[in-house]
Amino acid sequence: HYFRVKINNFKTMVVQSLDLFQPNEEKDVRSSIGKRKPISKTFIALAIFAIASIVVNKIAFRDSERRNLSISFTNGDCLWTDSQPLDENIINPYGTLFASYPAAGMRVTWQQTEGATGIKVSDDFFQLAYAKVGIVKTQYPHYEGIWSYGSNMNQVIYVIRNPRWGMPSYLTILSELNYAHTWELAYDYLPEVFTKRAPMDDWIKWRDYRFNDEMRLWGLHIDFFMSDGDQYWMPVDFERNGQWPFQYYNESDRPWPKDYHCANDIDSCVPVAIISYERIRHPVHGPGELHKIANALRGKHGMTVLPEDNIECIWHDTWVSTLAPYNDNRDRNGLPRTAYNFTLEQIIKMKDKLEEYEAKYSSGSWANMTHAQDLVWNFQYYLVEVREEIAQMEANPPPTAAPDAGYHDELVAWYNSKGKGNRYDKGKVQNMGIWE
Repeated sequence: HYFRVKINNFKTMVVQSLDLFQPNEEKDVRSSIGKRKPISKTFIALAIFAIASIVVNKIAFRDSERRNLSISFTNGDCLWTDSQPLDENIINPYGTLFASYPAAGMRVTWQQTEGATGIKVSDDFFQLAYAKVGIVKTQYPHYEGIWSYGSNMNQVIYVIRNPRWGMPSYLTILSELNYAHTWELAYDYLPEVFTKRAPMDDWIKWRDYRFNDEMRLWGLHIDFFMSDGDQYWMPVDFERNGQWPFQYYNESDRPWPKDYHCANDIDSCVPVAIISYERIRHPVHGPGELHKIANALRGKHGMTVLPEDNIECIWHDTWVSTLAPYNDNRDRNGLPRTAYNFTLEQIIKMKDKLEEYEAKYSSGSWANMTHAQDLVWNFQYYLVEVREEIAQMEANPPPTAAPDAGYHDELVAWYNSKGKGNRYDKGKVQNMGIWE
């Protein structure tokens, strides 16, 4: 349907042009030797097409020298163009921070955002020598993210995904990046991202060792932004990972301190919009999610956003035209995503966490907050999937592993071997130059 609309629009343009330039069946022009020759409609159509191509190429070349805002047409049609870094001549552009827990579907979100704005979305972790301005994506305060954008941000858009699928995807990213814990190491493995899923043995070990902590952090990450920066980690925990000798705060420790950056470097950490990974991918709901992003950016200093009427078109065109890889590409190598499962005990704990957060953000002052209710809608959607999976597992119980007293020690050793555990080992901290 999309391409048929484009073809019909072009046909209409040609027909209208023919009517304009050749009202009769044939039209004459002077040749170079003074003779009159008839020109066919086909010749004129080809000439118009050539001229139109030159104009479009000139527009594309002109835009490539600054920002490439996708092209909008008055009939709601559009033309996707590749994004460009924000014009460095713009002084103090309005900053928007896209925040999410790891593997929450940020790639799809920033691809759609770049399609609607023509502005390249920066990463908090890579190319630290360059200023982080305009639109930046981050996983902060998760220990995989850093606040590398100073006071350049003004608002937050939060991206959320069902942890049932987000958690296996997170391990896959770690595996593709060879469990790198610095941006220099991670950069070397970027070509591997979105190419293959993690080995099943790694998934089982990581899942069994990290499940409780990951589910807790998933919730704390949401709470951090919704509370405008309630800091769940101890001030001396410089990696914010809660590992011994530190731990995350409990409810009994409230009031928790406020994060320095939320208090001093941004207008507010409370999201102005909640974007659902599941919905932004959906052929019916996807354009609506992109509308939310466009509305949050439109009218802000330095931001270029397509008109409202063109958002649905650019949502479709971005899927067709963007060159970056997708999560689905991983299905071409190895096992499909549905092979990465949880134990019945774990999936029940996940259900309990989702029910806890559904109740939390449905009550009190949250009940009258639009963005909190967007969260609730997502929690309810996730619960449908998780409850169905529990019902299937209970109807056909998976085999239970025999007790193994040394299994936990094996998991600890494996996690440490990946450079992710024992982060506060005395020797490591001394080598970081923060312990004399």
